[in-house]
Amino acid sequence: MSKAEDIKQKSLKYNIQSWSKQGNLNPIVVEKSDNIYYWDYEGNRYTDMSSQLVNMNLGHGNKEIAAAIKEQADKFCFVSPAIAVESRADLAEMIVNLLPDNFGKVFFTNAGADANENAIKIARMFTGRKKIFSRYRSYHGSSFGAGNLTGEPRRYPLEPGIPGFVKFFD
Repeated sequence: MSKAEDIKQKSLKYNIQSWSKQGNLNPIVVEKSDNIYYWDYEGNRYTDMSSQLVNMNLGHGNKEIAAAIKEQADKFCFVSPAIAVESRADLAEMIVNLLPDNFGKVFFTNAGADANENAIKIARMFTGRKKIFSRYRSYHGSSFGAGNLTGEPRRYPLEPGIPGFVKFFD
C-alpha cells in the first residue's frame, strides 16, 4: 500500500469529516502546500479554493506569518485570558483604533463558531432579548449554537434547536 493510500485509509477509519456524508468519502491526500496551492502524493497541483476553511487567506507557507508565529511561540504558546500580555494588548489596541468610536474593547475567541456563540451570549445579555435573526442559506459555524444560527439545510436533522433563532430570506 502506498503512503498516500495508507493516510487515506487511516483518515477514513479514524476521522469524521464535517459537512460530509461519511459513507462514500474519497478525500484528496495532500502532501504539501504553498501559497494558494496544495499537491497530492502523485504530484498533482490543486488550487485551494476553500482557503482551508477560510483561515488561510494569505496563503500556505507564508514565511512572514510563520516567523511571527515562531517569535510569539518562543514567548508564549498559550496565555490565559485572565492575564495581560503585550501581544494581546497591542493587537486589541490596533483593532479598536480601526473601529468606530463606540467600540471600546475586543473579545478574543478561538475561532469563528466560538466567536458567533459568544456574540449570541453578549447580544442576549446586553439587550435582554432572546431572538437572534440570521439568513436562510447562511453559515456561521458547526458548533451547536452557531449551527442553530446557520441557515444551512444540512443542520435540519438537528432540529428542534435552541429557542429564539429566527431565519429570514434575503
